[in-house]
Amino acid sequence: MSHASPRPMESSASSDTTPALLELEHVTKRFGGLPAVDDLSFAVREGEVLGIIGPNGAGKSTVIGLIGGAIAPTSGSVRFAGRDVGRLSPHQRAHLGIARTFQITQPFVGLDVRENVIVGALFNGKGMSRAEAMRVADEVLERTHLAAKARLKGDELTVADCKRLEMARALAMQPRLLLLDEVMAGLVPSEVELAVRLIREINHSGVTVVVIEHIMKAIQGVSDRVLVMHFGRKIAEGSPQDVLSNQRVIEAYLGERYARMRRESAADTGLAPSDTMASGEGEDA
Repeated sequence: MSHASPRPMESSASSDTTPALLELEHVTKRFGGLPAVDDLSFAVREGEVLGIIGPNGAGKSTVIGLIGGAIAPTSGSVRFAGRDVGRLSPHQRAHLGIARTFQITQPFVGLDVRENVIVGALFNGKGMSRAEAMRVADEVLERTHLAAKARLKGDELTVADCKRLEMARALAMQPRLLLLDEVMAGLVPSEVELAVRLIREINHSGVTVVVIEHIMKAIQGVSDRVLVMHFGRKIAEGSPQDVLSNQRVIEAYLGERYARMRRESAADTGLAPSDTMASGEGEDA
């Protein structure tokens, strides 16, 4: 069963002339002298979905931390809506409209699903009353297919439900920019399909999205552009089809087995390797 259909033509992403909502310029982050992110520059336009891929240890989650505020850059600038936010705290950035999920789900202990999402709504910096936060939470729970599980505690949820709870809590903050850190990891194909549809819906509602993911067909299914990282540096950036057909990306990330499968598939079908990539053939990485 395929993980995701190709991204549909309709998208909330604007043209190349749309001003950038998020900009990283020559950002470096060192830990003990070693660069986890090394001279990284890229921009995300309002309404766009940017997928970030790369092998484990490439620096992807560090980038999310740099954008969300958990980590300060050693050098370079992080700009959001034209403002340098590189030294702002996570809650200050949240109040500006940046929300994120975490690879390891972190529901608030002792709170049920609905209460977890209410906390997200109250954290958005807009001065919501509790009644308003409850209304927002209920809307988000419906949107993320968690309404029927609103009274369950975090330890009563499946892996897929925990991932959706992370997204629901972030969405309740009503962000302009949503950072998704491997929200499909550990999910079965049908759950991945649901997550892809949800991300598309979120984006089409006007939220700009940056998503880190290892499932290639899911990345193809949600991304307008893909950025590839390796050893903390950007090695490729462009459309999903172009990037995932890039020989340097294949060698650095997808591997020789993947390249061999693409060649064999191309030989069997009579298509160029880039055509088989576009049709979704090949293994997930």
